[in-house]
Amino acid sequence: MRHYIVNKSVADTRLDHYLSKQKPDLTRAFIQKLIKGGSVFVNSKKITKASHKLKEGDELTIIIPSIKEVGIVAEAIPLDIVYEDSDIIVVNKPAGMVVHPTDHGAHVSGTLVNALMHHCKDLSGIGGEKRPGIVHRLDKDTSGLIISAKNDQAHQFISKQIEGRTVVKKYFTLLKGHLSPKEGSIEAPLIKSHAGGKKDMQISGKASAKYALTHYKVVKYVGDYSLVEVRIVTGRTHQIRVHFKAIGHPVCGDSMYGDAGANEKLRELGLTRQFLHATELIFKLPKNQKELHLKAELPKDLNDVLKKLI
Repeated sequence: MRHYIVNKSVADTRLDHYLSKQKPDLTRAFIQKLIKGGSVFVNSKKITKASHKLKEGDELTIIIPSIKEVGIVAEAIPLDIVYEDSDIIVVNKPAGMVVHPTDHGAHVSGTLVNALMHHCKDLSGIGGEKRPGIVHRLDKDTSGLIISAKNDQAHQFISKQIEGRTVVKKYFTLLKGHLSPKEGSIEAPLIKSHAGGKKDMQISGKASAKYALTHYKVVKYVGDYSLVEVRIVTGRTHQIRVHFKAIGHPVCGDSMYGDAGANEKLRELGLTRQFLHATELIFKLPKNQKELHLKAELPKDLNDVLKKLI
């Protein structure tokens, strides 16, 4: 349950538009479903019209159901399958696809989990009800390779490799400026910050911060930017994005940690999301412990931006 007071600057705003601004992690369709279903109250009165105009001083209450209440359904969403056997499936995830629903029932459709449930019929349950089969994650606007497990034994086998830092995970990213030296490492612990009501990550020297290590190698300079191959040894939330911001070369197109001026210039060239792609995975298979080496080339949207910069 969430409570809000409407201030003067947003008076006369539609109810669904207001809630979308307050809860950006919820999709517009999900918010409209909550309103229509009677889960939103204005001044203690149930409002079921998304177009309801708010007034200054209005008190809003929104009841957000849990994922158990909402449920997850299988959906026939096309998947770019790079590898599959009886234990695991590796997908080349497109940008814009959320990996799994959140605790409060956001993104209950269109996620990788919805698609996997339709394709695989059965998935590992170790990840919990909202993320069956999910061994590791990618941000919504990051494309590339992601592993899912079809059974608990495979899930545990892959997870141990990730925890032991033996899984090789490489990314391509485009950074602002010319990164120098052309090859190096960033070692800086990360902690979750809630400053200003935002949930982001930051570098911290606190004992509770988690160790994070990133290796990088510049592939080439492209105009005023650097195309970089990145290998993350640890897999912390937003690790690549925070580490490169910290050394003055933020990821292009990154709305949270990036440079607004650079992002605007690249948006004019067609970059509508963060330039980050999980391009390579090396790990051992659960069924025979043989090493598997997979690659996914840069998707068209990112390639098109590079061509315009040359």
